[in-house]
Formats: sequence, C-alpha cells, structure tokens
Amino acid sequence: MTARQPLALVTGANRGLGLEVCRQLRDRGYRVILTARQAERGRAAAEELGVEFLPLDVRDPASVDRLVAELRRVHPDGLDVVVANAGVALNGFDANVAETTVDTNYFGVLRVVEGVLPLLRAGVHLVLVSSGVGQRDLLSAELRARLDLGSLTRTELSALMRQFVADVKAGRHREAGWPGTAYGTSKIGVTALAHLLTRDLADDPRRIDIVAVCPGWVRTDMGGPNGERDVETGAASILSGLDVPRDAPHRFYRDGAPANW
Repeated sequence: MTARQPLALVTGANRGLGLEVCRQLRDRGYRVILTARQAERGRAAAEELGVEFLPLDVRDPASVDRLVAELRRVHPDGLDVVVANAGVALNGFDANVAETTVDTNYFGVLRVVEGVLPLLRAGVHLVLVSSGVGQRDLLSAELRARLDLGSLTRTELSALMRQFVADVKAGRHREAGWPGTAYGTSKIGVTALAHLLTRDLADDPRRIDIVAVCPGWVRTDMGGPNGERDVETGAASILSGLDVPRDAPHRFYRDGAPANW
C-alpha cells in the first residue's frame, strides 16, 4: 500500500514568504495547497510550483467557509499542516490602517484556524506567522495585565483587538495604553492566540500542535528591500515551527529557538 502524502495548507502564498514556504514544504514531500486572495496570481504561482490552488480571502468569512467546504470535498482525509501566513503591513497609522491590519493579521488567522479545526488530522501542526515586532512591553502595564495567558479567553483576546481599533478611531489609543503600531499590536494578538489555542486544545485527542513563529525582517514586497534576511531564511524560520517540542510551554519561536515577546 502506498503511504499517504501529508497535506499542507498555506495562506497568503502567491508571493514572498508564503510562496517560499510552499516551495520548501513541497521539497519536504508534502502535498501543498497554496491559497491567495487574488485568484489569477495564486493560480499562476501554484502552477509554477506544481502545487494545488484554492482561493481564500481571510477577511471574508464566506470565503473561509467556501475553502472549508472545498477541502472537505477534495481532501476528506484532512490536513497535516496549516501555515497561517496571510498578513499585511501598511504604511502610516490611522483608523483605517488599524482596522484593516487587525482584521487581516489577527482575525484572519482566527477565522482560518477555527474554520479548519474540524479538518485537522492527528498530530497536525498549526503554524501562525507572527513577528518579534509584536512585543508585549509595547502595551501599558494595565493592558499587559489583561493579557494574562492563564485566564484570558479567545473571546476576551478578540475584544482587546477590537478595543485597540476603537481607541484608534476615537483618537485615544495612547491614553488607553496602546502603541502607535497596528502591525505590532496585531502580532501581539497572534502570538497570544497561539498560547490560548494550545491551552484550549490541550485535551483534544488529535494532539494538535500550535506555535507562533517569527520569520525575521525579510526582503519581500511587504518587508521592503532593506530586510536583514532573504526569503529562504525567513521561510525556514517559519517551518522550524514544525519541529518545536509539543510539550514545550513556550509557543513563540524564531529559527527553532524560543523568542521573547
């Protein structure tokens, strides 16, 4: 009997880090599903790599639902790896930037993870692409206290992310203890989410492994030309999340080593 080829799903993967993650997973022997919001570009990228393509806009709940339905139909055996890579880093800082960034980088990850949870196989790896830019010490002492990973719920974490956007819109984010970075705040949320999911799913018999990873500052369209790392190194740091010990309490890594946040 031929061994089943493990299946990996990568979001935001028509270029940059996502595309390179797909390439490296393919070279590791995975069957890869590349997803992207722009179908024409995503399909072209998938054809170039020789992998599958499915459309996905992480900001659109209906798009996530369609992806899940298609995965059920085409891949009923389920997923072995999910890399939640889709994200934005926008110029400037205002209410629109805050809302778009948090909705994409935090809620986009949450939508995808909660959508695919029923499709995950035993021993699955969920890798959430975060960033060392998202440091908790950017927050006021009061907000850090509210970010208590021992008692915080996912609902409360999402409420905090919405509160950041609301405070930016009201022009009171500094007064409320938030930093002036939407990207950094959204990634604080992503790293916290990895810890909360690990706690919440600890008793799942499938032994779901969730880790947040930092690729570093990479030279991509999003990272810009001055990044410290090439895309191959950044993608390797993301995929080092597959090798993190499952029983390690720390859930944020860079290059396979625990990273501060």
